[in-house]
Amino acid sequence: MNKTIKHGLAGAILGGALMAGDTSQAEGFSFTEIQVHQGDGYLLGRNGFNETARTTVTLEHFSAGDIGELFFFVDFFKDHDGPSTNTESDQYGEIYAFLSGRNLGLSFAESGFIRDAGLEIGLNQGTDFSVGLIGPRVNFNVPGFNVLTFGVYAYDNWDDPFDRNLDTTYQATLVWVLPFQIGSQKFSTQGFVDFIGSQGSGVANQVVFSPQLRWDIGNAFGGREGRFTLGVEYTHFDNKFGVSGVDEDSISAFLAAKF
Repeated sequence: MNKTIKHGLAGAILGGALMAGDTSQAEGFSFTEIQVHQGDGYLLGRNGFNETARTTVTLEHFSAGDIGELFFFVDFFKDHDGPSTNTESDQYGEIYAFLSGRNLGLSFAESGFIRDAGLEIGLNQGTDFSVGLIGPRVNFNVPGFNVLTFGVYAYDNWDDPFDRNLDTTYQATLVWVLPFQIGSQKFSTQGFVDFIGSQGSGVANQVVFSPQLRWDIGNAFGGREGRFTLGVEYTHFDNKFGVSGVDEDSISAFLAAKF
């Protein structure tokens, strides 16, 4: 893709996201979270096709308002594969702006199965990797779920770590947040599943399944509910980055603080 178009679309994504964020702040519904992960089993990092341990610090933000929703996260991570001097640091982030269908004249019943539907645009960006996405998303109203959404997007690589000539494909994404309680203890399971189509000869379909189990330790120890979380995250990445047969199964423990 032409760099001018690429940067222009990235700017449009960011501009739309900031617009949604400004409205959300006026509505007062937003949160920012910092997570610290320690895990193992990561592939195509410092150790190439061999597993490596990884320390990750994640900054995550979500806000929702009349115009729509803004979500972004940035991972700052370091791979460890031997002596302390043999490490690699990097970063990766994603930003998504969702335009509510209500702004396009659609109406949704408060108690209906579909809570909202609209257009979402996104940008996934790493040091040598970038993808632009655009497509429709539906927010469902299902008892028990705080969040249940499904989106289908056009998926276009602008930069590829292997310098392949990749075709535009699709990504279908399911996201959920489901809180539950055992006795006085509060928990939640949340995460996402991405299905990414083939991008040409020799580039395999990808599946990313990444659930988390969270325990509200703030509530457990008599503090503020929803502030501090202890959790476990598992990720299965089938054909990682489209490389056939490279199937990652990583797991990390994490501590999260929400503001």
